[in-house]
Amino acid sequence: MTAQPRTTSPSAAGHVLARPSTSLAPRILILGGGFAGVTTALELAKRCAGVLPVHITLVSNQNFFLFTPMLAEAAAGAVEPRHVLYSIRPLCVAWGVEFGEMSVEAVDLERRRVTAGHRRSQVRQRVHYDKLVLALGTTPNLDLVPGAKKHALAFKGAGDAVRIRNKVINLFEAAALTDDPWVRQRLLTFVVVGAGHAGTELIAALEELTRGILLRHYPSIPPKSVRLVLVGRTVLPQTATNLATYAREQLLRRCIELEASRAADVSAEGLTLQDGRVIPSHCVIWTAGNRVSPVVADLPLPKARDGRLRVNEFFEVEEALDVYALGDNASQTDPHTETPYVATAQVALRQARSLAAVLEAELIGREKRPFRFHLLGEMVPLSRRTAVADIRGFKIVGFPAWFIWKTVYLLKLPTMAARLRVFLDWMVELFFERDVSELTVEERREG
Repeated sequence: MTAQPRTTSPSAAGHVLARPSTSLAPRILILGGGFAGVTTALELAKRCAGVLPVHITLVSNQNFFLFTPMLAEAAAGAVEPRHVLYSIRPLCVAWGVEFGEMSVEAVDLERRRVTAGHRRSQVRQRVHYDKLVLALGTTPNLDLVPGAKKHALAFKGAGDAVRIRNKVINLFEAAALTDDPWVRQRLLTFVVVGAGHAGTELIAALEELTRGILLRHYPSIPPKSVRLVLVGRTVLPQTATNLATYAREQLLRRCIELEASRAADVSAEGLTLQDGRVIPSHCVIWTAGNRVSPVVADLPLPKARDGRLRVNEFFEVEEALDVYALGDNASQTDPHTETPYVATAQVALRQARSLAAVLEAELIGREKRPFRFHLLGEMVPLSRRTAVADIRGFKIVGFPAWFIWKTVYLLKLPTMAARLRVFLDWMVELFFERDVSELTVEERREG
């Protein structure tokens, strides 16, 4: 069973990865540099350090991983975008994990090898494995609606956060140069498609940035010119708690429009809804859907309806020997609800630690423990020093929930240096005005 690359590429040559696998030290190859992949690699390395001879190899198309819970804050300028990125190499070096910055192109399940390459090199590497972990994450699905790929802004990575912030500031600059109220209204209408966690957090962050901060710097713009619209059938549709009602009330209280109709088309004119209405806008942001990595999608293995691989309680992929999947790539049934676990950072972290224990048990011949997870709670930051939280059934809203969210996620940052950087960002924002500079980068042309 082989997943072939989408395009032909030069044959693999050599071994750039430093340590070839040996018969005494099996290679565990982990694909993906997000929460699931990095945590699995580091947890397994800690468990095996000085005890088990094993080669742990982590492959990711970027040499950093993104702390996604703070991405909306980065888009609104509350946190520096670089401060939500953390270099993978120092973490790997500290625990003896081999790292390769390469994009995975194909997985050959029969020959137990992965073909990968760097975007700036024509050489393709073939990395053999004894055990394979799939944690390649997802990509924004901009093909769901015509025009979204061309006219909508994605919200997935740190670069997206910078682009969104630049776009918002640029539109304010344009709006300040016109006296036409209709033109100004269209320039200052911001639409977020998708009312899940990402969309809800982002629209709240944009409301704080636009009405709470930028309007003070543009006295010629009437406050009523700013319009924010969140498009989605329900707010927080995948929440396992009762936070949706609280979040909805908070958004409505801040005059954020909630549009239940589905998106039908995105154009330069704005967003067209399925009922034919048009929301004129120069800024449509897409958070309405993701799809699994093309590499995972091409694997000839059993999948759930959303494209995720079917795995058992030990993360073993059905019909694939020594292949495991977790996070966004795995459809794993929660025995308490008989439904698949929701792909969130909280679940991915717990799965990664459990998978590391499963792999360790297999290496030493110990009995494996199945993955069992009880949701500890959920928290949704809504900016303006407010949030909604459900912690073991206890509902918290407003500033206390916001403070708890800040504390919990500050402690989840990977290093002390990272925690200090983000903490200082928050302290600066608490006592000083937020910077509203547009972070444009222009290419220099010679001649």
